[in-house]
Formats: sequence, structure tokens, C-alpha cells
Amino acid sequence: MLKSRKFWAYDPCQNFEIKQETFDNYKIKGRFHDDVQYFYDLIGISPHPCFKIKSNKADPSAPPVEISSLEVINSKIDINTLKIIFYLLPYSKIYNMKFISNDWDINNLEYLINSLLEKPNNIFYLSFEWNDKLSINGTAISIDSELANTEYIELFNKEKNLLCKLIQNSKLEGICLRGDFIGDETAIQIFGILEKNTTIKSLSLYYNKLTPKCFPAFCQMLLYNRKLEDINFGKNFFNDECIEKLKDNLGKFPMTQEEVVEYNKKVKERDAIIKANVKLKQQKKPENEVPFLFEMLMIEEQNYMVKNKDLKIINFMLNPLTDKCYDSLIAIFENCPDMFITIDNKVLSEEHKSKFTDKKSKYYDKIYLSK
Repeated sequence: MLKSRKFWAYDPCQNFEIKQETFDNYKIKGRFHDDVQYFYDLIGISPHPCFKIKSNKADPSAPPVEISSLEVINSKIDINTLKIIFYLLPYSKIYNMKFISNDWDINNLEYLINSLLEKPNNIFYLSFEWNDKLSINGTAISIDSELANTEYIELFNKEKNLLCKLIQNSKLEGICLRGDFIGDETAIQIFGILEKNTTIKSLSLYYNKLTPKCFPAFCQMLLYNRKLEDINFGKNFFNDECIEKLKDNLGKFPMTQEEVVEYNKKVKERDAIIKANVKLKQQKKPENEVPFLFEMLMIEEQNYMVKNKDLKIINFMLNPLTDKCYDSLIAIFENCPDMFITIDNKVLSEEHKSKFTDKKSKYYDKIYLSK
């Protein structure tokens, strides 16, 4: 785990708050680093390290390289730096933000989340990693610390609620919450949100103390989500039973003729509701809820119910899996030919590993065996 270190004395800047009229009276030049320097000159201190200028190595005399990723690593961040960032974001080429090991003040974190949701920006990927601590009265407190009493736990819960709010309302396509120790209850909330989310393609929940308790909520989410392509469950506590549950909620499953008839009946009922809603909308009346239906797919004259065909990559490295999960893995690859899964090299027996390493096997290259 990354260790947080305060290498920038930000306190004076935190205590001096830039007023909105300062921004209103400044005409953007369109040169990101020049605009940043102006505001810090106003404050009277050096820019935050996240604004370090990257020179053009090929031509040192050329203008600074325009950044596409803003990274705040092993450093606290103050309210004025956040204000400067979100004032200049619409005029920049920044689409990726990384906040790693920052010991956040809860008020500053709330400003960050609300700004991502409400202020103009082109951020599509957010990394919020190793932020299992909050800065409380100048002291960084871990959620597992003995000092984390009831008052502090309420602040940690507020942090988790802010992250859920972000996932629910943002246009982000990728979110990394590595090492934040969000736990099962928050993960269950996140999976519930993802049932209706239509933007997030990639999610990392690496090292978050997740257990089989939250896995049914993940499987439930898979039935409805049609956007998530990549999820990282590395270094948690998922077991063989989780892999078995996964195989029953992912991919295509053959349907009987009776099931097809019943499905077509439900399609007609759904279409009737959609048609009626058009008239209700025109009359400005409340619309009826449209029932969810799985996709039906025909392959070689056989109908299949498709529970999820979008998820393509799952990382299960550093989870307590055993060779018992082999049959479930095979079933997943049968139902999801495009699936790619990462597990530890020590999980499978040599015989079972050969099924994924033998180039003549139909399952070749379906698993990455992490060492």
C-alpha cells in the first residue's frame, strides 16, 4: 500500500480562499500552465506539485506539453487548488484524473465530487486510490484505526456515500477505487447503482475487503447492466462458490420452446406498455414502468436467453480460490466465448492449467495465470 506523505505545505493556501469574482475577472489565455501560474501568483505561493510542467523532450525550447491526465499522488490537496482545477478544466485537454493516497479532508472531497457532477468538464476516467484515510483535525485517520470512533466512522460513511453519488450521477466511463476499503455494504450499493448505469465500462474494486456477502448483488447487477466490460476484483476474499454463482448469471443459456412462447408473450406486453407511454407522455401524464426483459438470441436454430454479453474481463487474482473452481470456469467460457479471466498461477492443478496453456485446447488463452 502506498504511504501518504505531505510533501507540500498547503495549509496557508487552504486558509486563504479564492473568491469567485477573482475567476470572473480573469480572462483565460488558453495556455493551461500560464493560467495556473496566474492564480498561484495571486495567492503568493508555488503551484501544487500536480501542476508540474512537462517539457518537450524532443525540443526543450518548445511550449510545455499540454497534459491529458492530472495526477495528485502522495500529497494533500487544498480547496483553492480544486477551485483552480475545475475553473480551468473546460479549457484544457484533461480527461483523466488520478487522486492517490491523499488523506482527504471530507469537505474538500465533497467539493471534488460535486464539481465533477455539476461543473463543466471532460473527465471520463477517475482513479481514487489508497484513500482509506481521512484528514481529521490535521491527523490522518485510517478507517481501521482505534482512533476511528463513532464521529469519525460517520465521516468515513459520508466519504463512501459521496463515491456512490458520483457513480450514480456521472458520465464517467472508468472508475478505479483501489485500496479504499469500501467493504461489502458499499459494494452492494455500488452494484445496485450499476444495474441502471449506462456509462461505466471499467470498474476496479481491487483490495477493498470484499467478501462473498456482496457477490450475489454483483450477479444480480449482471442481469440488468449492459455497459460494464471490465471489472477488477483482485485481492479480496471471493471464493469458489462465487465463481459457481457467476457461471449461472453470465452468458447465454438455451431456452425450451415453452420458454420461448412465454418470452414472446412478455415482449408483446412490454411493447403495448411502450406504445401507451407515448400517449401518456404527450398528455404529460405519469408513464408506466417498462418491464425488463433479457435479450433472446438465435444461434443455429436454437434460442438462447442472454443474461450478459458485455462483460469481457474479470480479475480474480489474490482471492482464496482453489482447484474446485475449475468446472465453473469451464462453464463460464462455454457460455461466454469472449471472456478473459485472471487468477493466481497456484489455484489450478497442473492438469487443469494445461487446458488453458495448451494451444490445441479450445480454452487456450482464456485465463491469465498471475504469478
